[in-house]
Amino acid sequence: MTIPTRTNVAKKPIVDKVIAEQFLAADLSEVEKLQEEGKKYNYKRKVVYRNVALFALLHVGSLIGLYQVVFDAKWQTVAWMVFLHIFGGLGITAGAHRLWSHRSYKAALPVRIRHMLMIMNSSALQNDIIEWARDHRCHHKWTDTHADPHNTTRGFFFAHMGWLLVRKHPQIKEQGKKLDLSDLFADPVCTFQRRYVTSNGN
Repeated sequence: MTIPTRTNVAKKPIVDKVIAEQFLAADLSEVEKLQEEGKKYNYKRKVVYRNVALFALLHVGSLIGLYQVVFDAKWQTVAWMVFLHIFGGLGITAGAHRLWSHRSYKAALPVRIRHMLMIMNSSALQNDIIEWARDHRCHHKWTDTHADPHNTTRGFFFAHMGWLLVRKHPQIKEQGKKLDLSDLFADPVCTFQRRYVTSNGN
């Protein structure tokens, strides 16, 4: 198996003219510089109480659902739950992650498949594709710096889900602007979802 390097990746054609550099980790010197710069920010963590409330409801609902599955739910309801879990999960893994964030493959029958993946992604309630892909590209480019949305140096809970409960560190927005997201904004499926489905287009 060949490990991608700046040399051999750059020679390959990139899907939809996306710049190869954004899929590669930043140089170690750049990462170290970002880590030092991140300490200089007068950054105070701001809790997003709406997200805290939504996650609390989600977990309470999960416990109620678990009780229902064990003691009360019909098999059709359990089957529907499993279907929705797989449906939304594929929207994230095959859609937002592999197709749109990394451009790992081209969808056969692209329009229909991409529309389906967008619907599946929307059902997972994990923001729109453009925001998801931007955060994920930041994560790979500037791993474990303050420009990484789920920076593991801020602790296990933060990396797992805490990052969704607070405002983003200023470095994420600054570095995120350096990424080429033109492939996503040129994709009518992504822009349709952003404007009409998730309402993040403002």
